[in-house]
Amino acid sequence: MKLSIKNFGPITSGFVEDKYMEIADFTMIIGPQGSGKSTIAKVLSTLMWIEKALVRGDFTEKELKLPGRFRARFDFHNIKSYFSDDSMMEYIGSMYHIVYHGESKLQVERVTNSERTSIPKIMYVPSERNFISVLPKPSLISELPESFASFLDEYDQARKDLNGDLKLPVNDVFFSYDRLNDISWVKRHNNKTRLSQAASGFQSLIPLFLVSAYLAEQYTSKKQSMGKGITSRLSANMGLSNEDLTRIRNEMQELLAKKPNDTRLVNMFNSLLASRIPSYFINIVEEPEQNLFPDTQIRMLFSLLSYRNLNEKNKLIVTTHSPYLLNAVSLAVASKNVYGKQNLSSNSRKVLESIVPKEAVIAPDQLRIYKTDEKGTISLLENIDGIPSDENYLNDILGSFNDDFGRILEMGDE
Repeated sequence: MKLSIKNFGPITSGFVEDKYMEIADFTMIIGPQGSGKSTIAKVLSTLMWIEKALVRGDFTEKELKLPGRFRARFDFHNIKSYFSDDSMMEYIGSMYHIVYHGESKLQVERVTNSERTSIPKIMYVPSERNFISVLPKPSLISELPESFASFLDEYDQARKDLNGDLKLPVNDVFFSYDRLNDISWVKRHNNKTRLSQAASGFQSLIPLFLVSAYLAEQYTSKKQSMGKGITSRLSANMGLSNEDLTRIRNEMQELLAKKPNDTRLVNMFNSLLASRIPSYFINIVEEPEQNLFPDTQIRMLFSLLSYRNLNEKNKLIVTTHSPYLLNAVSLAVASKNVYGKQNLSSNSRKVLESIVPKEAVIAPDQLRIYKTDEKGTISLLENIDGIPSDENYLNDILGSFNDDFGRILEMGDE
């Protein structure tokens, strides 16, 4: 998956080192506020959804090229106004190549002729997620942003499907949901507090953690293979709306009517289902560190990485300005090689597990870290043997504090 973007909102020159940003299994975007981190994530989310919709047949390439149709898709994330006369973007996905150089120059080309392709579940976790925890009935608020409403729907479904307590990446803290009274609880040390009255860190963490855990489990590679259990897969629903299920059922009935005794029908059904029912999970998270203590930030990131690793096709895309998360990525990459050592002692393995869970490691070739700046440019963060360089924007800020502190002490000794 590749992306190029220029002259769109705060992004001007775009990626300066190459034509395309490569979107890896784990992609992190760092930079100061207002520099375009979330813009990149929202553009990517929108283009991935357009590709998915084309594969499903929600609309055709010709319909997408109608005046205003392409830009309208960016209303979902409230970034339609970011378009200018010289906006440019290019997306190369697994199924479609999309090039935008103005509405009259929109190109949409299918890059594979494969009849059977899988589609992802795309979840955008907004930075405003803490409002879900604070407001008693957020779904009743009129004119919610579409991306926020979509996340709210997944959150509500995840709560309803939760059985028992959910352990959070915080020591001895659990989340539970009272279906009868529609109350979310935070439990710790034999006490419980309504989520709406809990600490702001829990109000930000729980919606992110719950939805990520729920969707990762839905699309784990350990689920049934695509070639089995058509009926059970439909009944399991996989988070599909009634409209989606009705559409799938109608298309299957059409196939049955045309070829009632064809033994190849199962394969045809599987091809149909592959393009209708998601089989992997793309998790796009704005600022997972929000309102969290540094140690919890790191645990949260390791949880997100472990969910990505449940399915080799999953992707995790994170925007952040936390130096703790960036350094945690270095730990996850370094641990990958150490876990693979044959002569690693059991004691060392135990210590390593306490630092980085084995489920959360990531290989260097699975990682890309990009940084944005106030000028609207995007660059690739340098690495040493695949490990993110210590010389980066976020660590430089921490270093400047130490320098300033030293100067203050020197002045005090004058």
